[in-house]
Amino acid sequence: MLRATLRATLRATLIATTLVALSAGASEAAVRLHAIVPATPPPAIMPLSDVRPGMVGQALTVFQGTKPEPFKIRVVSIMRNFLPKQDVILIRAEDPRVEFSGIVAGMSGSPVYIDGKLVGAIAYAWSFAKEPLGGVTPIESMLAERRRPRRAEKETYVERLRGGSGTPDALARGLGLPPMGPMAAVGEPHLLRASVPLSVSGFTPRTVAELADELRPSGLVPLQAGGGRRAGPPAAGHVEPGSAIGVELVRGDMSTVATGTVTYVNGADVLAFGHPLFGIGEVYLPLVDAEIHAFLPSLSQSFKMSSPLNEVGTLVQDRPACIIGDLDARSTMLPVDVRVTGPGTEPRLFHAEVARNRRLTGMLASMVIGNAIADAEPDVTDMVVTLNSKVGVKGYAPLELRDQIFSPEGVSGHALAASRGLKAMGELMFNPFEPVVLDRMDVDVRVEFRRDVADIVAVSLPSQDVHAGDTVGLRVTLRPYAGAEYVETVPVIIPRTLAGQTVKVEVATGASVKPDLPQAESLQVYIDNLRKSYPATSIVVTLQTPDDGASLRGRLISGLPASALDTLRPGNQTRRADAYHIADRTVFPVRQLVSGKQELSIQIKDDALGGGEMGRRPLQ
Repeated sequence: MLRATLRATLRATLIATTLVALSAGASEAAVRLHAIVPATPPPAIMPLSDVRPGMVGQALTVFQGTKPEPFKIRVVSIMRNFLPKQDVILIRAEDPRVEFSGIVAGMSGSPVYIDGKLVGAIAYAWSFAKEPLGGVTPIESMLAERRRPRRAEKETYVERLRGGSGTPDALARGLGLPPMGPMAAVGEPHLLRASVPLSVSGFTPRTVAELADELRPSGLVPLQAGGGRRAGPPAAGHVEPGSAIGVELVRGDMSTVATGTVTYVNGADVLAFGHPLFGIGEVYLPLVDAEIHAFLPSLSQSFKMSSPLNEVGTLVQDRPACIIGDLDARSTMLPVDVRVTGPGTEPRLFHAEVARNRRLTGMLASMVIGNAIADAEPDVTDMVVTLNSKVGVKGYAPLELRDQIFSPEGVSGHALAASRGLKAMGELMFNPFEPVVLDRMDVDVRVEFRRDVADIVAVSLPSQDVHAGDTVGLRVTLRPYAGAEYVETVPVIIPRTLAGQTVKVEVATGASVKPDLPQAESLQVYIDNLRKSYPATSIVVTLQTPDDGASLRGRLISGLPASALDTLRPGNQTRRADAYHIADRTVFPVRQLVSGKQELSIQIKDDALGGGEMGRRPLQ
């Protein structure tokens, strides 16, 4: 009877075709279609207090395609306080399809009904189980999450289909869950979240392995067992109890979607999963409906193979008992375009969009860029990669940043995470001044198969007698791969203000040295500081003293006497100058990439007669 009711409900649904422009003045408005949802009210609720062992009911989930199908369940017991102040109903599936596979990853959220009343959502499963036992999150716990207020009324990343404004991205608590998917099980049974399969497509196996390492704390397990969206014009997705629903993290030439099941729909509100995704609270990520290809049985935990279909709404809450979506909202994603050029080949272009999320955007963008390089130039060998990144920031001039990276085994997402473009993206999203909106990221990549890098292996001075005002020839020994060591002589001026002091001399590659920058006191200065760096094909010599200057109100002041420092850093107030320890810096260009660092300490004598001036290479 429930199945017939659901069919009638689906036939009675209304399709709205409200069009929403992505931005003011856009040449072509993007088509945003309302999802097809049940037109009838949600079912009655059976409270946990009425649930008894031995009760028989049925659950809904998609076994193949997009149509939910029922399967029989029986209540085994009630597990009290399974989570803080949250009980779990233990059930057994009594259906041949589920008895063989067990409770599968992707079933999370499958609604459970007894006597036509909604009891809750399948959310937990036993790993390595011989019986198809599962745990159900009571619907009362899930509905209680809807009462959480949103923290603000405006959201840059969310559009409303019926006018009005969305709500803000306020992610600051990290991925706060221990591993609870199949990866947490080590040869013995555990009651786990019925893990959400993270279907990935368009990624190389190496990138998938790196993504698995990054997401391990969340319990998500990337699976190359699905596909991306179908080509074609936008269509209205469908959302009903038991249908497949996904949270989209990457889309375009590459796709990453965490797929589960819908539990409850009431107008524009949808509840799913029966457990958290990342457990990060208020969050704004695209929701899509999905097609299930098949179940894949596993001794650890079986899972559904799926592909995303159409955008249906926005994930707005990621809470302990469920995820909550708003079907009237659409969240934007960050475009990432990558152009890869290799030796003797035409450039290859990749387009993707990644989720806007302070905890996820940088990692996902790194995976997209690394995957583009690995796909265009898959050789696992020595390579020098030059990345020219352009990060668009709303209201500010784009940041244009350059990196040169050497890798002996191709380029991975982990190596790219240290690039200036991706680091700048993370620093902007976590800046201490005000929220920023990233417009897009464009990366031009040039790959060269060579090992053109030299390590800094030694540093020496021509004499132990170093006088203030002298220009000394610092001898830097470099060791290239499969080549003889050679010496670069770097002329370094010893400032007169260092007379009588012990100075630390640091010699390092320009790629690892942060330029002399004042402490930022505004977002504009913060962004301007991100633009500055030294090239990787340079040796940077830094003279450091225990205390030689101050950083005050966005300016660096060096060579100050002790009396001036005391004045700038009084003890009777907190807003004062910060200590600044760099006395001088020399940038010396070399013919190849440099890596490594060496240090030595010297005593500066104060009886020098000469000196001189030397121009410094300007910052890039």
